[in-house]
Amino acid sequence: MSSQPQGNDNPYHYTPSLAMAVVFIILYAISTLAHTYQTFKCRYKWMAVMVVGGIVELMGWAGRIWSREDMNGGGLGSGFTMQISLLIIAPTFYSAALYMLLGVVISELGPKHSPISPKIFKILFILADFLSLVLQGIGGGLASVASSDTIPDRSGIKRGGNIMLGGIVFQLVVMVVYLAYGLYFVLRSRREVEAAGSKMKLLLLGMTIASICIIIRGVYRTAELGQGFDGGLARNQLTFLLDAVPISIATFVLNIFHPSRLLPQRATPALPTSNESQSTMVGVHEKTSGSILGWRKAAPVASESSV
Repeated sequence: MSSQPQGNDNPYHYTPSLAMAVVFIILYAISTLAHTYQTFKCRYKWMAVMVVGGIVELMGWAGRIWSREDMNGGGLGSGFTMQISLLIIAPTFYSAALYMLLGVVISELGPKHSPISPKIFKILFILADFLSLVLQGIGGGLASVASSDTIPDRSGIKRGGNIMLGGIVFQLVVMVVYLAYGLYFVLRSRREVEAAGSKMKLLLLGMTIASICIIIRGVYRTAELGQGFDGGLARNQLTFLLDAVPISIATFVLNIFHPSRLLPQRATPALPTSNESQSTMVGVHEKTSGSILGWRKAAPVASESSV
């Protein structure tokens, strides 16, 4: 895994490891396939955002492999721009799943313990997540355009990087607020958590682990983009694992602690079979007939002796 500079035109300042890219492509492919199946079988269809996030991660890592063949062509263009843009925005989809999930948990455990209603909570945090996605996308687009010229526009690249940095910082702040609010809610509803049982506790544990992983990655990305594409963190391939490892842990944690296993599923009432229908009708008929006959038997009968 080389981390030595490869020339002034090399945007990484190292040769991206093929082995690392293949390992994480395999990991994200496994997790994304699992999320696809889990989303299909459960009623929480909004968990499809995990599938979208996984696809974006896979495309980003494919960009790193592609960029190995484009190390000195087009400045910061092609595969490098693809991977930096996609790998930066991918975790916003995982954040969205966590925001929706806490909204459902608030509804299940008791909205009375939350200063914000579950509906408003989900709207606020999803809008914040969308805003961070837009900022990161705009920054990535500006950096891509600036780097596509024959002579890359370094000022444009820096401007795009700063906008991406703003999106990352905003996402990090929102995630920290989310985690703090979730802990506050759980403390206020601890009796309901105990009553809900072990499944709810496992779900909350998984949400906490995934949130911490996204925060760790956000801290790294903030420091990296703060230094710029030519900074020490961006030049070191090993530090890039501070993005790859936490996010892969987060996606697998949400596979294991998936709401399809740990939250109640709305069951559709089963239609009675023909035999059950006949038995029910017979029972109703007998009950009705019996009550009528009983009433008739209970009716007093006038006798000659009583007259």
